[in-house]
Amino acid sequence: MMISLPAKWIKEFSLKKGDEIDLIEVKDNLVISKEGVEERKKTEITLTKDKAGIRTLITNAYRSGYDIIKVNYINESQLEVIRNALRNYLLGYDITKKKKGFCIIENITEPSPQQFDALINKIFFNIKELISLTKKRLEGKKVLEDFREITLRIHQYDSFCRRVVAKRQKEVKDPTLFWTFQTLIVHGQRDLYHLNYFLDKNPVKASKETLSLLDSLLELFNILVNGYIRKETSHLEKAHEMESNLIYDKAYSIISSKKGKECVVLHRIMDSIRNFYLAASPLMGLLL
Repeated sequence: MMISLPAKWIKEFSLKKGDEIDLIEVKDNLVISKEGVEERKKTEITLTKDKAGIRTLITNAYRSGYDIIKVNYINESQLEVIRNALRNYLLGYDITKKKKGFCIIENITEPSPQQFDALINKIFFNIKELISLTKKRLEGKKVLEDFREITLRIHQYDSFCRRVVAKRQKEVKDPTLFWTFQTLIVHGQRDLYHLNYFLDKNPVKASKETLSLLDSLLELFNILVNGYIRKETSHLEKAHEMESNLIYDKAYSIISSKKGKECVVLHRIMDSIRNFYLAASPLMGLLL
């Protein structure tokens, strides 16, 4: 059976072809109900002259689960920053209305929450790709992909997954633990981003010891991924065993024997290891 619904009602609840609604029989009437239809969250942001915080404001509104955002801006340069943030960092958000001094941003084509697990796996995959790319650069090899593009993909997937958690907190075992886990693995990835940014201006051909430390970082990250995917805390026990050996023994020994730019490389690798290690704790809580 096909029936036509009021366009305003459809837009209000972001209904799409194939979405389910409730059809209730009340005496001689059929009542179409919005029960189970998620109400669209709205908020308003007013920008200051400082452009640096625009992306942070919009990204956090997106992560918090807002579907419609009115953004009051001062000038066209701020509007361009908004456009760049939507294009590079947020899945499914776009400007649907623009007038002098403000624009409306709406969620129109974001992935389904059912794709949550697939996008978490994409985060893991892209972090592994970044580690691999970093090692090749430190070996003096040419790489085909830009570390910036990998990082942007990670940020897009990460923000969407946080958004799903914020909007569906009742369905997530512990949103705070999940949020902390995500934050720490992304911080570990950011250390690798900054390392590659440094390598752009300061090429370094790393020693075997430094490359070995990067291999250990990948091993540690694989432990986290296997623990998350298999839902087994036993996989995380080794992460705690590795931390002391990697940071306080192996890494300190290597960095004390090196000089110059390679020390910066080692510093970033150590920070990444530290963040990945810390991520094991909230992950353990999620799995218990």
